[in-house]
Amino acid sequence: MTVGAWILLAILVLAGGVYMLAPVRGRSEPFPEDPRPEELREELNLLKNEARELVGAERRRLLARIAHLERTLQEFAPAPSTTRRPAAWVYGLAVLGVVVVGAVLWRYTLPRLPGETVTTAIRVEDALRLQELRQEAESANTAQSWLRYADFAWEVGDFTRAAEGYAAVLRLNPREPRALERMGKLLFISGRFDLAANVLVLATQLDPNEPEGWLFLGSAYYQLAQMKEAVQAWERYLALDAGDANQVAPLIEKARSLADAPLGQRVYAVSCAACHGADGQGGTGPRLKGNPVVEVSDAVRGIITQGMGAMPAIPLDEERLEALLEYLKNL
Repeated sequence: MTVGAWILLAILVLAGGVYMLAPVRGRSEPFPEDPRPEELREELNLLKNEARELVGAERRRLLARIAHLERTLQEFAPAPSTTRRPAAWVYGLAVLGVVVVGAVLWRYTLPRLPGETVTTAIRVEDALRLQELRQEAESANTAQSWLRYADFAWEVGDFTRAAEGYAAVLRLNPREPRALERMGKLLFISGRFDLAANVLVLATQLDPNEPEGWLFLGSAYYQLAQMKEAVQAWERYLALDAGDANQVAPLIEKARSLADAPLGQRVYAVSCAACHGADGQGGTGPRLKGNPVVEVSDAVRGIITQGMGAMPAIPLDEERLEALLEYLKNL
């Protein structure tokens, strides 16, 4: 952004700060005066005039009344103001703070791409560069131009536009390895494990030396309760010496322990055990073992597919869902 633009921004923010602080600096409007003190003063003057002409008990009575009125008038006297106005430097510091905040917001959230919000906006330079790359891709409409756009969106963390870009790449070149691998990752992250596995299988065939393709493929197979395939993919990942074996080895061990288990048990271990316990004894989720609800398959089916309370919906195909329902009945 140019110096002139920064100066204009500072002036606008400064003007806004002065406008917002005007009510604080301005003199507060007084409340309307109570009419009663004036009435009491008029009565007091009349009584004093009368008292000059009276003597004896009648004069003493008027003097007592005059003393009472004077005490009442004293109660209406305005109390001295104790409010301290902030010093001039406080106003200056406040305005400076507003300018700094405005500059930061401009730098890191404005301008935003269509559909962005303040919390999801990327840096202004990245947003402008992303717009340029998209325009270039739309103009050239080649796999490479869309790949540049998608890769840049991926690098700056704009995964929605990265997915759009990689989809455009694959329409033009269905065998582009990096587009397939990253699209598979995005599908996995979004919970579409079956599609992720299909895409990642092709990605690893085209580029078998890309370790993360094998890592995510193993994870997708695991989520689908295909334990033997998960073990094979993870072993290929370790063979490339690209990651920490101590993190993947426990996953391989668990997948192997479930490889020969019935499908329902495998689905339960992947999708249910973390909350309901390894044996259905309960945990952060309710106990399932011996729970009469699990005998009502239609009710359990609705809970699994639609979610309930803190439990989210679990995407299962019909085969895995039926296997899980049967397993729950036999806990």
